[in-house]
Amino acid sequence: MSHERQFASLLRRIGRRGQQPQHPILLAVSAFATLAAAVGAFAQQPAGASLQGTVTVTSAEGRVLQAQGISIRLAGTQTPPSVFKVETSESGFYRIENIPPGNYTLTASAPLFQTETIKVTILPSQVTVRNIRLGFSVVRQRVEVHASAPLTGAQNVAPPARLTAKQVVNAPLAEQKTQETLPLIAGVIRTPNGRTYIGGLAESMGMFTIDNAEAVDPVTGAFIIDLPVDAINTLEVNETPLFAEEGGFVGGLTSVSTKAPGSDWKFKFSDIFPHILAENGQLVGAKSFEPRAYLTGPLVKGKLNFSEAVTYEDNRENVRGLAWPNNITTTTGLNSYTTFQALLSERHILTGHFQIFPERQANANIDALIPKPASENYGQRGFSTMLSDRLTLASGTSFVTMFHLLGVHNYVHGQGQSDMLVTPVGYSGSYFNDWSRLSDQQEGGETIELPEKRWHGRHRLILGANAGRRAYTGTDISRPIQILGENNSLLERIDFTGGSTLRASATEVSGFVSDQWTLNTRLAVNLGFRATTQAIGRDFAPAPRLGIVFTPDKQGKTIFRASAGIFYDRFPLLAADFASNPERVITDLVPGNLPVGSPVSYPNRCAEAAAGGIRLLSSCSEFSTTPYSTIWRAELEQQITRRIRARAGYLKSTTYNIFVTSPATLPTLGTAMLLQNTGSARYHALEFAVVYQPNARDRITATYVHSQSLGDLNTLSELFGAFWQPVIHPNEFANLPSDVPDRFTMLSSLAVPFKLTFIPAFDIHSGFPYSIVDQFQRYVGTPDQARFPTYFTFDFSLYRDFHAPIFKGRKVRVGFFSINTTDRRNPTAVYNNQVSPYAGDFAGPQKRVDGFIFDIR
Repeated sequence: MSHERQFASLLRRIGRRGQQPQHPILLAVSAFATLAAAVGAFAQQPAGASLQGTVTVTSAEGRVLQAQGISIRLAGTQTPPSVFKVETSESGFYRIENIPPGNYTLTASAPLFQTETIKVTILPSQVTVRNIRLGFSVVRQRVEVHASAPLTGAQNVAPPARLTAKQVVNAPLAEQKTQETLPLIAGVIRTPNGRTYIGGLAESMGMFTIDNAEAVDPVTGAFIIDLPVDAINTLEVNETPLFAEEGGFVGGLTSVSTKAPGSDWKFKFSDIFPHILAENGQLVGAKSFEPRAYLTGPLVKGKLNFSEAVTYEDNRENVRGLAWPNNITTTTGLNSYTTFQALLSERHILTGHFQIFPERQANANIDALIPKPASENYGQRGFSTMLSDRLTLASGTSFVTMFHLLGVHNYVHGQGQSDMLVTPVGYSGSYFNDWSRLSDQQEGGETIELPEKRWHGRHRLILGANAGRRAYTGTDISRPIQILGENNSLLERIDFTGGSTLRASATEVSGFVSDQWTLNTRLAVNLGFRATTQAIGRDFAPAPRLGIVFTPDKQGKTIFRASAGIFYDRFPLLAADFASNPERVITDLVPGNLPVGSPVSYPNRCAEAAAGGIRLLSSCSEFSTTPYSTIWRAELEQQITRRIRARAGYLKSTTYNIFVTSPATLPTLGTAMLLQNTGSARYHALEFAVVYQPNARDRITATYVHSQSLGDLNTLSELFGAFWQPVIHPNEFANLPSDVPDRFTMLSSLAVPFKLTFIPAFDIHSGFPYSIVDQFQRYVGTPDQARFPTYFTFDFSLYRDFHAPIFKGRKVRVGFFSINTTDRRNPTAVYNNQVSPYAGDFAGPQKRVDGFIFDIR
């Protein structure tokens, strides 16, 4: 394997918020100034000088690259010594200010690099410059890096959208959660009901991985497993994940690489103060308490390192449009991510991860049209443990072995046992469905990375295989639903009969090979092939991949990229045992609650596409297909000036064999609730992005996306997600819930006067689609043609870091943040029933949230 490739990977490897809703900006600024002055009083020292420089590193091939995340330590020789600690920026730059004159020892270090120590004399009121170069000691593991590697490398044929650890932690968010950062990326859409869509498809058809291990619900594929943000090294979203190593999804790939445990002890505390909840202008209690902690260091120096990232959450989210105190969603949870890393030898590293993620949400799905009594509670308990072994031979061949175990117990239940009422103005009664699932997943894999070979250029071959098994058992209980029309007249009743213990399992084995072929400094090609066999689904699923990157000039100012591939999803376990769910019995009624004819039963049946129509299956585990997609992308990247780089790209994705559910009348069996694999979806997007980086600290990224998302509406994830839909319409092909034709986003990080850091974020996009229904809850016209108002939000965070002696040389971050600063309404619900007295009115506007930042790091 190329040491330079491993090295280029290594460099990337190498708080907050008390919330006070509806605070005026002037009050926040005043409070911030007071707190900053208080902390600054501790930090006042005699005016000193500064030290700055750039750190570069030398790869095994002799290339010099700038590096991010190198630890810089400046220690004085006086007693007690003055100690300053910083890390290099993305360009390798570091700066230490307010240094008292004297003699110091400057140390630059990072795991797997040679430590460099030099003597420095700091003179009064002067800027001292010391550039440092580190040597590369040994390749220990494959990690993600940020370096100025050749732009035409084969690994760059389809670069993902990436957020660094610094961007994730510092982003202006009301809740510091990994999943909450995803909508900062232009290709990720979060709808008003909280569902996430990537590349036009629901998250359940995509994939979320942590250090290459699948971290989704084994049953539904939903992104239910979060990660403490302090453990993140990089977060990437790739709508066209080209590499053959990746599989098991048809939507986008969201991947997180975690920080390697450090060789020196460090700790950080964030969000250590509770936040206050206000209603109707009065304080009513604690809104949230979400402390975070991160600890890392050596258990055995040079042999065994350790890290722990933990987040506790006790959060109360108030929903506009409902009266206090019945407008609160309460979330309580703990997320702990523990890592052990054993350095067995210079070429052998063993890494173990263990995570627990219990969580409870009371009134989880309330909104302006779903009051507390009609809502559901959600809960989960789970663990994940992974062992990864990487061995690099003297020849450069690397073997990566991974085993992963995941266990989840999650459940949903309503607030009572009464019938659910679906009315023109929303829901009432008790939510109709309770379920409980106990699921587990085992996966393992072996990846072999061969040394670089030369033949008409340079070839980097990667091959391997992985296998996985998912299984679950569960129960499902559904209670009657009453459809009420105008004047609360009873129009229809839905009862449920039958149902049994739910049980399903699925096993699949995959093999892959890829050749990252760099022909010269201007042209590179990535050739890949992946094949999968599934116990339920496809016996043989071939998935070729191709990517090309070309630059016509030596400086890489202009770059052309193109990629295409076929992707296969995992078989959804909800489909494998669909027939065991309770079946619906529908009775139409007239005034006086008198039935119109006999009740109509809809037994659950499965069918798959066949020549000339569909073929009924005796068991839902007999499906011989699984969803797959064809994706291609082309883009042009151009360096306009030394500080400005622009990119334009086009993406098209078509997905087939999606599982959809619809009431149907069959020639031989009569009525049935039919699950079949005949659904499809189409997504295309035209994207323009500009990055302006005037210096090492400041960066502005602006992105515009014009897109269209069409598909079948009655997918399993839409109807049978966490909260089942009470009314199942006949399936339609129309705009998907994620269809947002135009979207503009901007995320920046700016150094402003008084040594402050300002991080603004803009998001403006077309309104989300919704359907109009009649009093029977049937579609009126084509579904999802009406739209919410245009969405707009401006969020920001503003903070300053201090060196406060009271915390023994550690940095203290003080600041404030604001979400939806302009207090734009951005409604989350709509009265979509044409007989409602509020028909067409929007409700549940997004609220503004302000809060303080206080971290010790």
